[in-house]
Parts: sequence; structure tokens; C-alpha cells
Amino acid sequence: MLSIIELNGTPYEMGQQHGELLRQEVHELAKIRLELARMFAREHGVRVTDDDCRLLAKQLLPIHEEVFPEVFDEWRGIAKGADLSMEDVFFANALTDFQDVLWQFSDVDVHGCTAFMVSGEATQSQSPYLGQTWDMHASAEPFIHIFSRVPKNGPSSLVMTTAGCLTLVGVNSEGLAVGNTNLRPRDARLGVIYLAILHETLRQKTISAATSVVTDSPRASGHNYLLSSAVGDAVNIETTARQKTATHLQSGWFVHTNHYLSKSLLPLEDSTAARDSTEYRLQRIRQNFENAEQPFTPESLRHLLADHEGGDSCICRHGTRHQGRSCAFVVVDPQAQSLWCSLGPPCEGVLTEYRLAR
Repeated sequence: MLSIIELNGTPYEMGQQHGELLRQEVHELAKIRLELARMFAREHGVRVTDDDCRLLAKQLLPIHEEVFPEVFDEWRGIAKGADLSMEDVFFANALTDFQDVLWQFSDVDVHGCTAFMVSGEATQSQSPYLGQTWDMHASAEPFIHIFSRVPKNGPSSLVMTTAGCLTLVGVNSEGLAVGNTNLRPRDARLGVIYLAILHETLRQKTISAATSVVTDSPRASGHNYLLSSAVGDAVNIETTARQKTATHLQSGWFVHTNHYLSKSLLPLEDSTAARDSTEYRLQRIRQNFENAEQPFTPESLRHLLADHEGGDSCICRHGTRHQGRSCAFVVVDPQAQSLWCSLGPPCEGVLTEYRLAR
């Protein structure tokens, strides 16, 4: 089972508690993320130092302080509690966006998350579901936790993420759920990173307000955002740094991997990015849903993603060290305000339900 880290108070106070409780892990993951940045650049003939990464972090942090001051304060608290610089904490949150902003290299495969939304009519509980694999470097897996956040103001939230980092996948006390997959556009810029956007969505009380956070933010790069509510509203938002398009789920199911589906955004996709895995996974997960028995349960959804067809392009990935791996699988139930999570690839994990305290 994953451990639950309980936080409460102001954003700064919750961050400080986070940093103090997980100080060693925050330091270790930040160090790994800097190592990965250097390795990624070196593999493509570019020399990047830790100080280069910290310099860009220093340029980006004021943007976040202006746009999302509460998110900035929580990072500030993490840095204080962990006794680590703001730049290092920020970089650990921002590796994916940094790669887009700093290093737009050819033939680089994006991280392989496979995500879905399912309408309430198609689930056994009659609640809409949102879920995904979380694919990242395998060395991130030991740092995954569940965080229960009870702020002084605004909705409480229950999120899965890593030590020192903000929301990856989660739900709040208003019945809003959020998940994401990575995309690779050509218009990356200095702006706000995706973890800040995800975190800010769970500070909202309506899916309309959460959608506006995604669409109106001055984004650093492109990601795909999945939003769902307890009453059944569900929207998938593909973004580049400057443009976006939304698809609303009316019934049934919707799946997404790591390339643009919108014809209007496709011209902005980095044409040099490797697409074999993301295209194969999208085709495969669609087939799995089409052939699956309904109604869906969290466990049946786990089985759909515990799929090894396609070799290196498969949905359920088993990399080690700094290779790509399905580090976790999660299903979010916005009606129950709960996360069903398993650590590691879906084929190996045991699902456990974690509920938001009411």
C-alpha cells in the first residue's frame, strides 16, 4: 500500500509539513531529476549543468508567484521544510516542461501515460471514472505517496504524486477529478508548468472554473488534461503552450495517450517526436475498451491496462532505473471522492481505495 501524508493549514504550512515529513526523499528525487536532465541533454550532444537548470527555474518562479500565488507558497513551504532551495524543488516538479522549453531534440519518445474517462452509465457504481497509468523514469516509483490536503480555505483534496511535488492525479471535496498525459508541442515558452495547473484545478469548486484554469493559464508547454465531476461532466483538454481544444464526454468512454488528436493542434506538434509507442497504445487501449465487458469497475479497468502486447510500445511498461516504467495505476471516483491506486505496473499492482476524509 501507498503511505498517506496528511497536510493541513495554509498553502505554506502544508508545504512545510510536506517538506519536513519527507525531507530525505525530497532531496533524493531532486537530485535524480537534475541527473536525468544532464543525461537527457548529453544523449543529444548538449552540455547542461545543474546551474543551467537552476537558472531557468529562477526565471520561471516569478511567473508562478504572479499567476498562482497559493501554489508558489506551497512550494516555498516544501523548500523550507526540506531545507532545499526553491530552484531545486521547482525543477523536481518541472522536469517534463523543462525538457520541452530547453531541449527540443529529435527522436525523443514522450513519457508513456495511457489515460481514460468512463461515464457513470458504464460503471458498476454508476459514478464516472477517470484514470491512467503514470509512466515516468522507474527511479521515481519509490517516491510516490498519497497526500490528503485540508487547507484553511477552499476544497480539501486527495492526490497521488511524488515527494516534493504537487498534484499528478487527484480529486477534491467538491467532486472534481483531474488527470493528465504528456504532449510535445513546438511552441514551448517561459510559463507555468503542468503540475501547477493540475494543483490549481483542485482548488476550484466547479468543473467550469477548473477548465478555465487549464485553458486560460500562460502555459509553459503542452499537456493533455482530463477533468471529471461527480455529476458526470467530463472534458478532455489538449493544449499547446498557446492553444487548446476541448472534447466533452457525453457517454461511454474516452481514451488518450501522448499525441494530439485535435486536427487544429496537430500542426503544432513536434514532428520529430517518436510516435510509435503513443500511436500503438492508443489503438490498443481503444481495442481493449471496445472488447471489454461492462459495467466497468476499478479492477476491470486495471486489467485493461495490464497489457503487454506491442513489445517496447506496450501500455504496461516495466523499465528499470531511469528507463520508462508504469510507476503507478490510478482510478479516480469523483462521487466517492476516492482514489483507487496500485504501485508499479498495472499487471503487478493490488488496487487499494483511498477516501477523502469528510
